[in-house]
Amino acid sequence: MKHIKSSLFVLFALLTLSHFIFSQVKTSGYLQYMYQAVFEENKTKETFTPGVINLKFSGALSENVKWEVQFGVKEMSFNKFLKDYCIELIDPIPGVKGLEVKFGQFKYYWSIERKEGSSERKTIYRSQVVSALVADRDRGLEISYTGLKNLRLALGLWNGEVVYKNLGTIYETIDYTRNLDDSGAKKDITGFASYNFEIDKNNALSLNAGFLAGSNDRLNVRDKKRYTLGLDAFLVNKNLHLRSEFIGGRDDNVKKQGYYLQLSYKFFDYLEPVVKYELWDNNTNVEGKSEWLTLGLYSKVLNYVVFRLNYVLKTEKPINVKNDELMFMVQVKF
Repeated sequence: MKHIKSSLFVLFALLTLSHFIFSQVKTSGYLQYMYQAVFEENKTKETFTPGVINLKFSGALSENVKWEVQFGVKEMSFNKFLKDYCIELIDPIPGVKGLEVKFGQFKYYWSIERKEGSSERKTIYRSQVVSALVADRDRGLEISYTGLKNLRLALGLWNGEVVYKNLGTIYETIDYTRNLDDSGAKKDITGFASYNFEIDKNNALSLNAGFLAGSNDRLNVRDKKRYTLGLDAFLVNKNLHLRSEFIGGRDDNVKKQGYYLQLSYKFFDYLEPVVKYELWDNNTNVEGKSEWLTLGLYSKVLNYVVFRLNYVLKTEKPINVKNDELMFMVQVKF
């Protein structure tokens, strides 16, 4: 009888704890669907394809302890399906305000555009330089501090393994960095600093700088360096948004660099024209670079639905192959 009572007590405690935890869980996400037309020399390829489909669960065990798990539902391979799993400690040291410690797998502070989710981006594509030089997300530890007015500092230590697509070509991008085995090689170290200039309630200027140093044992690259300078500005008034980033890097003896400049003006929530110019050079020692000009329209409806219309003009040197793109994307957030 005593054992039965003990078992019932444990079961009751577990059920109570489970109810408390899951009643605090927040579920959110978004899904995207896109029409795409690629204009080649002698034909046009038209496709309907899903964009990003994310499902996120998050909660807080207390005011100082938060957690998050996010899945990419479209990408069913394990390396891509499990996106984020992390725990965040807020002000863990008594008397020290503005300190945050985050560990697990997540997007870390480094690039403006990479930190921004695809659901918030004004254009359908990320810039080429960000896609090629900035990790999607990684597994590790990040300490950030916002205790000084308008200033954010962050320092991180990461696994640093990378799988590329089209490596060594002008189309080079990082395929994924998440859920990779820890090789035990030298880790990536990142540093980030951001300062916000508050001009008035409708005008602000944010300056960002980041640095990464590490290695990639998967490609036998022992010394990998990345550096970035970013500018995120609201000029004239809150409706005009100017953003730019320069990012350079080196894999062994191959130097890579690029930048983008994006300008948008919000007439209304549902009418925001966007212009974006970007330049990407995957090897400064070899002739060849890629230039993209995106002309777009961003439209936000009822806080839940977003429409994006983009026309991307592509110029690739020294040999240019016609492959401009027209895209229309619908997004729903919940």
